[in-house]
Amino acid sequence: MDDRQVSDIFERRAFPGTTEPSRLLSTHISWVILTPDYAFKIKKPVRFSFLDFSTRELRAHFCREEFRLNRRLAPDTYLGVLPIGWKDGFLHIGSRSRPAEDYAVWMRREDNSRELDMLLRAGNVAREDIKKLAHKLASFHQKHRLKRFAINAEELGADFADLFAQEDALSSLSGPETHQVFQTMRRELPVFIKNHVHRLRARVREGFRVDGHGDLHSRNIFLTDDPVLFDCIEFNPHLRRLDVLDELAFLAMDLDYYERPDLAEALLYYYQQVNPCILVPEDETLFYFFKAYRANVRLKVTLLAGGDATTEKEAAGRYWTLLNKYWTALRRG
Repeated sequence: MDDRQVSDIFERRAFPGTTEPSRLLSTHISWVILTPDYAFKIKKPVRFSFLDFSTRELRAHFCREEFRLNRRLAPDTYLGVLPIGWKDGFLHIGSRSRPAEDYAVWMRREDNSRELDMLLRAGNVAREDIKKLAHKLASFHQKHRLKRFAINAEELGADFADLFAQEDALSSLSGPETHQVFQTMRRELPVFIKNHVHRLRARVREGFRVDGHGDLHSRNIFLTDDPVLFDCIEFNPHLRRLDVLDELAFLAMDLDYYERPDLAEALLYYYQQVNPCILVPEDETLFYFFKAYRANVRLKVTLLAGGDATTEKEAAGRYWTLLNKYWTALRRG
């Protein structure tokens, strides 16, 4: 599929359900058609270091994986995988002519006003909301523990160090002190990982490495009576098979970003009611490490995304502040 074909499908409203009003969105890896009833996600034929959607067979596979994996946390949202086929000389989502031209993940539309990031901006999130979310996440993790997982210290360091490629871009926003901070991180990161890899391996044996969500930030959560956690990572198991502290750290960092540290603390408190995951003081240090890593990831994505200069600078500055805050805390641990 290409932009022209997807635009044609959208303009002809060649998809199931109520068709008006509809919107077509585009990201670096997918097109999404939003209708009053449904959302249809079509994977772009792209290949990056972290994913490969370059063939129709791969896109079919990862559509099925996206459906299978997201049904774990959002069974009423993910409805299936629909073929995109030819009918009367035109492409339609849901046409079962063979062979299929491509595939779309079929989802039920949720109430966008209940997106957690929007509720956070409006100040409409309470501790009770976080309690429901934390308990659901903890129960999910208990069901999806990985019995065996090899911790690769070099890979862990490389994931964090990926930010260093953006040093010049960050320096232009945050000033020359960026270089000094990065020098410290380059020097201390391998030492930190070496000193703590034994605990990470012990945590695997204790059941804290899971096949989780992998991208648990506030835009991927609908805060309904039964919270909906959607859009987990299907394209790279490495990014989804993680320590529960890493999963929690992403959302906790996001809550800090929206200046709600009280909710970040509540998230960990209520999670531990169901699945105690900080057993020794070293685990607290690791939690700061994972929060620093997640701030690192969001900072890198913000720098790469570009967009409005004022908005970019503000967001990057906030992530940079959080990264330094967490890094300082873990150095004291």
